[in-house]
Amino acid sequence: MSYTINHSNGIPLTSIVDGTIDQTATDLVLIGKNSSSYGTYINDNFVWLLENFANSSQPNHPITGQLWFDTSKNILKVYDGSSFKVSGGTIVSGSAPSSITTGDIWINNTTEQLFFNDGKQTVLAGPIYTSTQGASGFVIDTIVDSNNISRTIAQLYVGQSLLGIFSKEAFTPKSTIAGFTGDIAIGFNVGNTAGIKFNVPVTSSYALIAPDGSLKTTTNFVTSTGTNSMTGTLSIQNNTPLILGSNANNQIETSTTLFNIKSNTSNQNIQLSTLVGSTLSPAVFVNATSQRVGIFTNTPSTMLDVAGNVSIQGTLTVLGATTTISTTNLVITDKLVTIGSTASPTNSTADGSGIEVPGGTTKNFIYVNATPAWTSSENLDLATGKTYKINGFDVVTATSLGSAIVSAPGLNSIGTLISLTAGTLSITTNILTATQTNSNLVLAPNGTGSVDVSSKKITSVAAPASGTDAANKTYVDTSIQTAPQGINLTTTNFTNAQVATNFVTRLFPTAEYQNGAIIRAFCIDQGTTEVVNAGSFITSRVYQIVATGSTTFTGIGAANNTPGTIFVATGAGTGTGTAAPVIRVFQLSTGTWTYQSYL
Repeated sequence: MSYTINHSNGIPLTSIVDGTIDQTATDLVLIGKNSSSYGTYINDNFVWLLENFANSSQPNHPITGQLWFDTSKNILKVYDGSSFKVSGGTIVSGSAPSSITTGDIWINNTTEQLFFNDGKQTVLAGPIYTSTQGASGFVIDTIVDSNNISRTIAQLYVGQSLLGIFSKEAFTPKSTIAGFTGDIAIGFNVGNTAGIKFNVPVTSSYALIAPDGSLKTTTNFVTSTGTNSMTGTLSIQNNTPLILGSNANNQIETSTTLFNIKSNTSNQNIQLSTLVGSTLSPAVFVNATSQRVGIFTNTPSTMLDVAGNVSIQGTLTVLGATTTISTTNLVITDKLVTIGSTASPTNSTADGSGIEVPGGTTKNFIYVNATPAWTSSENLDLATGKTYKINGFDVVTATSLGSAIVSAPGLNSIGTLISLTAGTLSITTNILTATQTNSNLVLAPNGTGSVDVSSKKITSVAAPASGTDAANKTYVDTSIQTAPQGINLTTTNFTNAQVATNFVTRLFPTAEYQNGAIIRAFCIDQGTTEVVNAGSFITSRVYQIVATGSTTFTGIGAANNTPGTIFVATGAGTGTGTAAPVIRVFQLSTGTWTYQSYL
């Protein structure tokens, strides 16, 4: 006999034979009469119903009206006969859900935006920008001004940046607005983002923005008609920047090589005037007809007519036949006076030039070309502290020859010297010194000669740096007492510490060596002191086979696999074999020989 299971509408679902269960008609276990373990199935069914088949994947055998809690999205869904649909609430996903229906709300957790379905389409509710785009669009806000009055503004954002603020009122914000500085004016107020412009055509403007950011109104501009004044600098950037007069009588021209004040009127005089008190004076007057120039006179009688004293700070060249200077004292502020100047100067034209002073005998300082030299008729007596120089170097002072004197071929003898410097060698009392920085002092006997110190000691010798350097006693003692030593030992049944105490210390007494000295011992002990397992051998180190085990020693440098064979490892080895390190290093530290490592 079997049970017939019906849907709630009376339509049969399935039949269950006695003693059996059905796990395919639904997602519950349907139990036949006298089925074993029926209690477990019933309890499982209750639990599954309680949790609404909670799982990340949908039930395998759903029937219409069945609930399923989707744990992958934490959403309760209902089966409509063809698929599971969201039963209500909000859908959260990174892409548009295919099952969204009328009234459903969907949160896109990728763009952080809210959508709803109106039965026709899925509509964006907000925000109008995605999370990657950043805040964009208008934000309506209320700002408290400096008088504690609330003001409504519209802030315009693009990509998280405040472009500006729209306001119908002008006021000063009480607190700083992020992305904006200054007062709020009626209309649009630009934010702090650099380079913001309205790229639109305009027919009029109450102000223009200057390069420095300031606003310039109509009062800041010069018009083409009427009288104007300005307080700033006017730059006119063309080669004929200014034309004057109703008939273009005068003009100013400029180029990279000429600044020209030009008259366009024939025989027009030019005058620069200065105001002295209340009277204008012609500082410079150019008579166009006579081509004469007057300085503080407007009636020049010569090519250059100066109404007053003249000081010439440069070179004055007079091209007349005779120049007579009649004055008690002639003061010349120029640093150079040229005598005997001619168009084609030679040594011959310079011969006889100089200075001559009449007296009981004529006193002169004359250039004689035959010598050729300056010749003085009188002695030259220098004041105290002065010297005779040649080419800028002292030659003779009142008490000595100048340091520039490097040769004295006619000098036969000198007095007793306190010190002597010859080249880079200095002798002072009993000290011989090389004066050049880092230079050598060389004693070079001739031929088979030698350096003899008369059985005296040579002291203060530095430690040698190269093979031909002399060595001091300390260096020699240290070199001997720290020189590495080698020995061949049979160390069977001795530990490394015992080898150091019983062999190394006796063969190399610590008193004869310095700390840091090294002993390399070739030790034969068949592994009674120290063994290394295969797999831990170090390449290039020397070992003696102790136990072959499963290790192929011939594969890592040994001549054979026989215990006692000494070999240089070419690899770490494998297997169960062991070997003893042969060459061991002992070092003297704080007066005691101690084992360090093996090679």
